[in-house]
Amino acid sequence: MKILLFFTLFLILITFSIHQNVIAETEEEKERKIAVEEASNSLTREITRDGSEKITSEPKEEETKTKQKLGKMKKFLPTQEEFDEITLKTVWKYVDKQSNSNEEYRIESIQGLLRDVGRVYDPVVNKYKIATMQIEIIKYEDKEKLENYWINEKKSNLEHMFDNAYLVGSPIENTECFFNHTSDGAITICKTDEYLIQSVIFDKYQEHFMYTKSKTGTAKLELNQYEMTTAVTETILKKLPSDYTNYDHQLYKILESNREIKEKKINDKDQSENNEKKQRETFEKNKNKVLGIEKDKKYGIQKFSCIKDEFGLITISGQFNNNQIKKEKISFEVAFFDYENNMIVKNTANLLEIDEYETKRFLGNLKIDKNFATCTIKLND
Repeated sequence: MKILLFFTLFLILITFSIHQNVIAETEEEKERKIAVEEASNSLTREITRDGSEKITSEPKEEETKTKQKLGKMKKFLPTQEEFDEITLKTVWKYVDKQSNSNEEYRIESIQGLLRDVGRVYDPVVNKYKIATMQIEIIKYEDKEKLENYWINEKKSNLEHMFDNAYLVGSPIENTECFFNHTSDGAITICKTDEYLIQSVIFDKYQEHFMYTKSKTGTAKLELNQYEMTTAVTETILKKLPSDYTNYDHQLYKILESNREIKEKKINDKDQSENNEKKQRETFEKNKNKVLGIEKDKKYGIQKFSCIKDEFGLITISGQFNNNQIKKEKISFEVAFFDYENNMIVKNTANLLEIDEYETKRFLGNLKIDKNFATCTIKLND
């Protein structure tokens, strides 16, 4: 009897334990399901319009069109494998890609934004040191419309950018490229008859290339295969249709080989500006003569005065108007008299290097204890 009672009690305990486990598993499964739903909802992209309308990540007609446009130009963007080949490891990754079209200027474009994922991110010390790179490919139909688009949308002048670039070059016929840099990064642009490629790197802390080097002198910046903007632009050039399918040059070498041409152009420009400056100076010197004003101008010493203040300090001032003859030096004499017209003191002064029609002013001070009344001035022969 006791054995039967004990066996019955044991069965009751086992049944109660199994029931608790089933309940616990059911509650745990419910909690896991809720957590999964919350995580799924948190990953759902929402776009707010006019502060009220919300659109989820489900693609609509406009988004489908955008994806189709992106797909049309996407083939020109460098792939992840191509980036890894340039850097010999994974350093850059896309964080955004988007395409645009502008009917007014008749252009289509695609942009890619990349960030450096090969470095360690320190949220305190190095918070703003992550390097980024922007790529843009523009397909255009009219050169003039492209220039206007650049002025109105980019707020800069494409022609001036080529003129003021650090290095320029033409890797293939009907293609112009340039490279320029600042302490914050660099830019490379190549323009063909149909496409414009722009690659910009923001590398303020010089983690990828020493852009802080000078543009002149022995320590000037020199390009090599590790400069990213030229390497990326070259990769895109090779993907363009027609003549560019056989493009096998190295863009950085082409730009470097044209350094002397660019430097000569800069020197010629500086020489031209210096010549223009000299011509302006010559015109300024002779403008009075050209306009006939010199006929009424008084030459020699003009506006001469001697004024004594309450402390006995005499201020002598005036100007010398030269004629059409350049003079290396003029000498004049100033005499000071008392009230009885007796000379108190006499001084001599010089003015040097006086050009044609130049006006030179003079100013001096003299302390005299005697009773000063007046002064005179005359040129020495």
